[in-house]
Amino acid sequence: MGNSEFEEKIEQESALFEAEILDVEILESDDEVLAPQAPVVSMESLPITGEARVDDALGRLADLQGLPVHEHADVFEDVQRRLHDTLADLAGQ
Repeated sequence: MGNSEFEEKIEQESALFEAEILDVEILESDDEVLAPQAPVVSMESLPITGEARVDDALGRLADLQGLPVHEHADVFEDVQRRLHDTLADLAGQ
């Protein structure tokens, strides 16, 4: 493979890699960089499962909207724990 072919291959691979990683296009406006807002999570947009404990756990996801990002992990961990506990209870029935 010649040097120019190699460089072309690297460029193609880099473009594919970028396309896979960049889910969100960052918009630039003057000196400010703007990122799109996350979708709003509300109780109406969450699925209703019919299992009250699962619905309550999923309802915690609506709390994400008002929290800073560094606090999201705590919410996700709580939801995961509650779903796991519910699944364990249901498996034991």
